[in-house]
Amino acid sequence: MHAVILAAGEGKRMGHHTDDVPKAFLEFDGRTLYDRQRGLLEPHVDGTSIVLGYRHETVLERYDPDDPIVLEDWDRYENAASLLLALRRIDDDLLVLNGDILVDEREIGRLTEQFDALRGRLNLVGCIPGLQNDATAIRWDGSGRVTAYGLIEGHQHAGFGIVSHTHRPAAIRVLQARLGDWYPYIYPQTPTQPLLIPATRHVEVNRPADLERARAWLASERIQCA
Repeated sequence: MHAVILAAGEGKRMGHHTDDVPKAFLEFDGRTLYDRQRGLLEPHVDGTSIVLGYRHETVLERYDPDDPIVLEDWDRYENAASLLLALRRIDDDLLVLNGDILVDEREIGRLTEQFDALRGRLNLVGCIPGLQNDATAIRWDGSGRVTAYGLIEGHQHAGFGIVSHTHRPAAIRVLQARLGDWYPYIYPQTPTQPLLIPATRHVEVNRPADLERARAWLASERIQCA
């Protein structure tokens, strides 16, 4: 399995914090978000790529990330284009991680273990249980197959998942037609099962206040994070 971190966007909600670099390269407690994500993924994958766009020249010069993939004209598209670029280049099962989240390493382990148990027959997508309509959400039917994604009432999309190599061609076709959308639209369109994770094992960095929340999350004795 290979991993990809999607980090092409500007992160405007972070204000001046992203004047020079995208969110994934914000530093707190002496490490970038990207460095922590790479540490989380390393035990579970053969390699990690990162899709860059905004300020990619600065990122490449300052941080020299592993296997960077540059999305040209990043500001014309949504992150569907980022995942499409990764899927075209990486011929493998692909663990996808949004560039602005941290998740407890035990949940990454559960994700990969469940995927192995399914023998690649289904994609998996991380969700935080509990109906909400404030963020992008996932819904599924009684058989456990994902049926809907978007700004809908549902279970919050947790920003990580696995696209099986089995469903890679179908995912590429879906993304090619929806470059102006968010990439999780592939999940209702290809056979996908949700993985439910506790909200306490997930943190998303969207606004400046989230940096302090992430620090507190990492300092918690209940959290395991590389």
